[in-house]
Amino acid sequence: MEPEPSTLIVDGSSFRIEFRRDGNRLRASVTGVTGSLEASREYWALIARETMSAGVPTLLVIDRTAGGSLTLAELEQFIHHLSELGLERVRTAYVGVDTARSWQNETTEILARERGFVARVFEIESEASLWLRHGEI
Repeated sequence: MEPEPSTLIVDGSSFRIEFRRDGNRLRASVTGVTGSLEASREYWALIARETMSAGVPTLLVIDRTAGGSLTLAELEQFIHHLSELGLERVRTAYVGVDTARSWQNETTEILARERGFVARVFEIESEASLWLRHGEI
């Protein structure tokens, strides 16, 4: 019998992250307001810290935040920041609920993969979970 997944809630400056470990996967559900480079850096640093602490090979991020989009220059700075957090070693699926930011999410995926991240962006959580378990879909 497997133990129940454990939940941890972390409050950031303008957002909240609910972490749940389920086997070899960490699920991070983010709510609140983001949209600035600073907020994005802050919440991904918290996600990276919990992911490294959990020692899991896979990460599912559900982004339900509101806020504006980053510029291309900010996205490049953001990816550089991510590369300093150690997440390139973690298979990461990101679900962006705000479809107005789809271009930003797709651009971020391209930039991250160019830097060696194993990461994909999805609009549907079930597809993200399937990719984390089985690879390309």
